[in-house]
Amino acid sequence: MRKLSSLILAATALSFTASAASAAEVERNDRLYDATGSSVAKVNRVTETGDVLVIYKGKVRRIDASTLSENEGKLMTSLTKTEIRRLD
Repeated sequence: MRKLSSLILAATALSFTASAASAAEVERNDRLYDATGSSVAKVNRVTETGDVLVIYKGKVRRIDASTLSENEGKLMTSLTKTEIRRLD
């Protein structure tokens, strides 16, 4: 049972490390795509926590780093455009 717990903890730690690494690679002017693969906007700023700021529909929107991933070389968020529009 202890080995299984250790394995689960190691896998969890590895997934957090992978997410942080992906967020750290985000740079200003990278193109951001939503959950459907549609282009949202270029990244205007990357915060110290890895969140990205984009200008979408005339407003600055903060996209949480936990929603970001890289898919086939594209910066993706798990949010849809509708969800992004609701962000402050």
